[in-house]
Amino acid sequence: MTNTVAKKPRLLLYVVLASLILATNFILYRTSMFGPVPEGAVAGSLLDLLIILPLLTYFMIIRKRYSLKYMGLVILAGFAAAYFIVPQQHLSDYPFLPYLLLVSEGAFLLFELYIAYTVITRMPKLLKEYKTLASRNSFFLFNIRKAIETSLPDQTAAKILVTEFSMFHYALFSWKKKVQIDRGMAFTYHQKTSVNAVYIMIIHAIAIESVGLHYFLHSWNPFVSYILLILNIYGILFMLAELQATRLTPYLLTTDHLLLQTGFSSSIHLPLSNIKEIRHYDGPEKFSKKEQKVLFDARVPDLIQDKPMFEILLHEPQDVHLIYGLKRKVNRIVLNVDEPDVFYRELQRSLHE
Repeated sequence: MTNTVAKKPRLLLYVVLASLILATNFILYRTSMFGPVPEGAVAGSLLDLLIILPLLTYFMIIRKRYSLKYMGLVILAGFAAAYFIVPQQHLSDYPFLPYLLLVSEGAFLLFELYIAYTVITRMPKLLKEYKTLASRNSFFLFNIRKAIETSLPDQTAAKILVTEFSMFHYALFSWKKKVQIDRGMAFTYHQKTSVNAVYIMIIHAIAIESVGLHYFLHSWNPFVSYILLILNIYGILFMLAELQATRLTPYLLTTDHLLLQTGFSSSIHLPLSNIKEIRHYDGPEKFSKKEQKVLFDARVPDLIQDKPMFEILLHEPQDVHLIYGLKRKVNRIVLNVDEPDVFYRELQRSLHE
């Protein structure tokens, strides 16, 4: 509780300071409030956006909580902010900026190559562990995460790369695959929803936005237009991966655990011994912010979201695995399934046994 309380003022202070840096620089260049841009102002702005802001993000957000890999995105965001805020006629006096960006991102690329080298050197052990797990079921995300935790337990960055591995696997290489389960009972959770339509609509919207904004921004700043194009392509792959993972990863009930994976962006591996109770949900349709902090909502997105069918209460808080190696603790789960009566009966039977 103390850590949670301590995080809120720090996060609030970070938001205030970061907003102040961005706002003052924007007002300086994009309004006439302070008159002509003073000499040396551009150097100060670059110092703010490329050094002060990333350092602020590191010490107040990333340090001791997230992987250093995220600094690559922070630095990239700082460069993007500089290109958006500072007019091109001022940036033209600093032709080294694109090279500085390449050097910065190159350093993080080398860091990722080092991770890749570590993974490759331990690849035989990792592949052996993965094949053992994959022979039991076709849950790629669960199997690759377990294999990395076993083979590379000390590599936090490698665990983060699970997201990229899984995204490309589901988005590009899983279209002909079918669900395979040798042990346990599978329960689908998406067939009676419009989740496929939701993801297709999002992909369609991102694609249209990519074409329109790319041509619009390219005439203004080619660098920014290509960055946005790459981000949009990544977004499309992410949505495709969510769609495919939803199809290929039903809920799995075995003799000792319940695996709930919603798409590929969130999952929980729940020992049956930690389940206190499963009951039919009889609460409000929406959850408060306080409830959401300790709640895992295992439902898929839907055009018309129904109330949860069941809620599962836990004896002890359990980790929910999110994207990029992130986790959070929950003590309550809500979910829907396509065969609620069968799911409820089988889980109750497993708990009593």
